Amino acid sequence: NINFPELRDALNTKWNVNILEPREGIGGHCLPKDTKMFLHSSKSIRSKILTASMEVDQHYRRYRQTRGGNNNNCGNSTQLRAEVIRDDFLSSPPSSLSPINSAEDTEEGN
Repeated sequence: NINFPELRDALNTKWNVNILEPREGIGGHCLPKDTKMFLHSSKSIRSKILTASMEVDQHYRRYRQTRGGNNNNCGNSTQLRAEVIRDDFLSSPPSSLSPINSAEDTEEGN
């Protein structure tokens, strides 16, 4: 029974540690915009990890809106987020992580 906010604060007293507080998902202006811009400009590369991370973030945001509330300082929100992501992934893996099936994908080397 460890209080995560207290543990995070204690760990963050070290000069080389910076454990962030859990929030609503990927936020701000630059990171979501830049991720989308990169994916759009590099359609031939198709970064599966970036696409999957955006899908997971969208699922988590929907969960927070419908069931999770908006309490950013919730002590167990990190565990809750991990459980939501795990459960969501197990029930429906992001489409970007599906195996390559078409000949077109194989020819592109992806």
